Amino acid sequence: MNGAVLKLVVDNTQHNSQKADTFLLKQHNIFDGKAEVVRTKTSGGIWHFRMWVTEEKKYVRKTLKTKNLDTAIAKAEDEYHLIKSNLQQGKTIFSPTVISAVELYLEHRQKDVDRGYITKGRHGTLKSSLKHFVTYVGIIGVEGMSRKMRLSDLDKKCLYGYQKYRQSVSKAQDVTIRNELSTINAMCEFLFDEGLHNVAKWKYPPITTRGVDIDLLRRATYTDEEYKRITKALITYTSQKQAKAEKIDADAVFTRQSVRHYFLILANTMLRVGEARQLKWSDVKTFDENGQRLAEISVRAETSKVRKSRIIIVRGGEHFDRLKMLTKDYFAKNDLVEDFDIKNSFVFVNCEGKKQTAETLYWHYAVFMALAEVNDWKERNLTYYSCRHFGITKRLQSNVNPLTLSKTCGTSLKHITETYYHADLGEQVKGATAKYN
Repeated sequence: MNGAVLKLVVDNTQHNSQKADTFLLKQHNIFDGKAEVVRTKTSGGIWHFRMWVTEEKKYVRKTLKTKNLDTAIAKAEDEYHLIKSNLQQGKTIFSPTVISAVELYLEHRQKDVDRGYITKGRHGTLKSSLKHFVTYVGIIGVEGMSRKMRLSDLDKKCLYGYQKYRQSVSKAQDVTIRNELSTINAMCEFLFDEGLHNVAKWKYPPITTRGVDIDLLRRATYTDEEYKRITKALITYTSQKQAKAEKIDADAVFTRQSVRHYFLILANTMLRVGEARQLKWSDVKTFDENGQRLAEISVRAETSKVRKSRIIIVRGGEHFDRLKMLTKDYFAKNDLVEDFDIKNSFVFVNCEGKKQTAETLYWHYAVFMALAEVNDWKERNLTYYSCRHFGITKRLQSNVNPLTLSKTCGTSLKHITETYYHADLGEQVKGATAKYN
């Protein structure tokens, strides 16, 4: 090929149709009629390559972008050899639509879910990212035509406007956009490997790595005073006195206790919310050390965001002990759940002995935020994940080795040092007021 960008078009004209051929103005066969160079009534004098692909039972037609016959024939011969080579390798000649390409990729990644390589949540994130891509494709092409647009319609620089689009439509942050672009190109690479696309990776301008927005992270972390108010509110929220005042039954009290301990354990263990929800009692051991009740936790690879197992020793063993006692006592009196096996159950369960739902956890979160008078929690994006931020910050303030902390949290040393050290203004004040010897 001489570098020309040829755009594939599916020509559904019936093979050897005399009626269809009346549309042609000029026609030159190449390779004994196995392909041809043609001009049509609507081509404006530009030559096109046309070839009947028996395997697909369709014509391949591509513009050769030249009015010179000799140049057109040379390009057409190159194109013929390329198509024959692709057919011999079992590659698809006709480009799939963007929609069908996305569906193929998601089906491929579903296999990763089935074998435990990625979580269902991660698959949902991939689906969401590619949904944005499909919408974007419809905008850069003919608006509303993303369902008909084919991969071959997208050139190597088709993603150059993606960042601006996501920022203008959804005010997406740079880190989100980078992750979405990574997903889109992972799909592109898959399609290329499958022989469905002629581009291995789409190009886009570099997105400056500005790191985590430290101010947003600081606002999304509880202050010491807020944490005290929340833990105090949780004690009241789960008390028998409150239960009598509100006239709630044992099921409601147990649910509140589950929520309370979810919050406390997250703050003490610094687990990710997904890791905590999938934690089982068989993963947890508690023991005493230097006057403290600690917990040894086995985080299974299939429950970890980074798909790596780790064994950690953390504070908060007393919270596990208390919740375990409450759970045993509740299900011993619960006639609706027979043969409840706490050893194989999740740590955080509902009244039916099943994994506690995110909906329940977040409904109660809003309630005890109000009780603790943390009224701006929505504006500051305070969530259960903020417990992890709080726990990491407090461990750093206690002079825990950052490398040890990174291993405990299942994240990189760089992330710990660049993010949390900068977010902790208290530590910066200490540094600024330290006196020289």
